[in-house]
Amino acid sequence: MKFRFDIKLNDNDYLDFNRFTLIRSPYGKKQMVSFRIILTIMFVAVALFQLITYGFSWNSLFDSIPILIIFVVSQAFLKKLLALSLKGDIKRLKKSGKMPYSPESVIEFYEECFVEITLENKNEQKYSSIERISIVDGKMIYIHINNMMAYILPLYCFASSEQYNDFIDFIKSKCENFKVY
Repeated sequence: MKFRFDIKLNDNDYLDFNRFTLIRSPYGKKQMVSFRIILTIMFVAVALFQLITYGFSWNSLFDSIPILIIFVVSQAFLKKLLALSLKGDIKRLKKSGKMPYSPESVIEFYEECFVEITLENKNEQKYSSIERISIVDGKMIYIHINNMMAYILPLYCFASSEQYNDFIDFIKSKCENFKVY
């Protein structure tokens, strides 16, 4: 065994991962652009429908202003609204007793694979299954298996900066798609 980490995650760690996935990751950015385009098309369609239905008069133009204001506000605060939505989803899942993550786990890294062990299960992954690795704000390492699933390694699970640097060198040798955010 090359490395072994005892990981204790909390709701904020999981929320930070979801925020990163939704807003800053390559997949999230693409989805955000698509969502913004869809919102734009919807609001423009509603405004045009109102203008066409009531004729292109000053009254119909002034009646379209609230729609455009709502559009601008929704575009400006979209990221914050989606982050709040994520927080609410996590609270609902926790309340129902279905945690979306394992609060305590052990991840062991071997030469050929890595293993996550929780109270409920044991997952073994080959390094070839890693899609990419993200280091976020120097606080978290996300080992992405796909665009929605990742193993979360908080910085506090490393015993020293030397162990952290050794791990980074090791994991870089296993996955070329490596990015620091």
